[in-house]
Amino acid sequence: MKIYSYKSICIIILILGINYGCKKFVDLASPTVVRTDQYFKTQADLTAAVNGMYSGLRGYYSGYYAVAELPSDNTQANGYNLGALPLDQLAWAVNNSNISGNWSSSYAIIARANIILDKIDAVSMPDDLKSQYKGEAKFIRALMYFNLVQFFGNIPLVVHEIKTEEEAYSYPQVPKQDVYDQIEADLEDAIQVLPATYTSDKVGKATKGAAQSLLGKVLITNKQFTEAVPVLKEVIDSHVYSLLSNYADVFSVKDKNNAETIFSVQYLGNSGYGEGSQFSIAFAPFGSGEEITSGGQPASANEGTLDLYNAFESGDLRKNVAIMEFPVTGVYYTRKYLDKPMAANEGGNNWIVMRYADVLLLYAEALNETSATEAALDPLNEVRNRADIPLLSGLDQSSLRKAIQQERRVELCFEGHRWFDLLRTETMLSTMTAYKEKYSMAGGYDVANYDITPNKILFPIPFNEISLNPKLIQNPGYN
Repeated sequence: MKIYSYKSICIIILILGINYGCKKFVDLASPTVVRTDQYFKTQADLTAAVNGMYSGLRGYYSGYYAVAELPSDNTQANGYNLGALPLDQLAWAVNNSNISGNWSSSYAIIARANIILDKIDAVSMPDDLKSQYKGEAKFIRALMYFNLVQFFGNIPLVVHEIKTEEEAYSYPQVPKQDVYDQIEADLEDAIQVLPATYTSDKVGKATKGAAQSLLGKVLITNKQFTEAVPVLKEVIDSHVYSLLSNYADVFSVKDKNNAETIFSVQYLGNSGYGEGSQFSIAFAPFGSGEEITSGGQPASANEGTLDLYNAFESGDLRKNVAIMEFPVTGVYYTRKYLDKPMAANEGGNNWIVMRYADVLLLYAEALNETSATEAALDPLNEVRNRADIPLLSGLDQSSLRKAIQQERRVELCFEGHRWFDLLRTETMLSTMTAYKEKYSMAGGYDVANYDITPNKILFPIPFNEISLNPKLIQNPGYN
């Protein structure tokens, strides 16, 4: 897995990924190291800086599944990926490399956004493009802070360029509501200036719909259901996005950035520069050779669980795409990331951060939580209709709440949503406890060592960050 090795949130002060000559909105060649005090003089400098900000997402999302799926009941390590066992078993420690890597790479990307926002006003360029770039930087900053605050709770809130190492280690944690307020403010600003769509040569950039979709999810996570309803409805009513008729096509490398995709991290497969993704190889079953993928050793990372496999209703058309059993070894794997790259890190699969089905199910959740239970059935059933499973009717609020979360589980599995869904709905402890009791020493799924305790609703603040910044306070329950 690709994880940045930054030691602190200030490293990005000295480096910024800059690229020229790109055919797409992000130049996918390796970034050039450039000092920021020698840069940001021209429009081209800012364009390259924005591209560099996006490029940082590739490394971040390459290992995102390890922290956003593995701790849940959807996926597991199961002996093939022993290094990931602490995440699978909720037995992580303060020095867990996946957790510390997520923290540091998040702040590195935030630093790129902050530099752009601090420097851009001094650069001569068209006002509309300047506003757009600000919107893109605020969207990316909001996305990173949204993930951070869900993973870690109270965190340092940095919204300007850090210029010295001493300054970097001077930020204390702020209450998580302060972080949510900043996220909402950034997204509201982004919505005002981002375009609804781009020309094909700028595919993958943040749009107004992406900012609205993310804001809707943020509001729901922060229990602001009434405020979320009109935000998500505007995404739906824009008719910019739609469900594809064939579920498998959503994930096809031949039709990336399709009508269902709202925002995805762009990878360039088989370029020869190692700027592709690794998902097809990492997620293929160990021992499958080139039967499923090519270009590297299948790793059974993010392996599906029997519980997820059995969660699909009879006749659900999504099942053979979402999860399948490899007959030779009996392990479960996802076919959402199928590809045959020529080598490692040359896969063509993008990482979809948000798509239209997610928005429909969020909209159903927001409606239901505002007691519009009957109306909430429509967006839920739109998703179920594509899967060719029976439409639901006559449910009360509590029953519909469970139905929506079940639908999110099977619709969005392996896409980095399950852990956050369990946290948002405050069902992580009950769900994972029941999962442990059901599968302990049974069916080949040894989960007896799962360490499910209340403090696990937050990750620990990484040990190296606590060591470097005396103002940081460790989350409860961690030494």
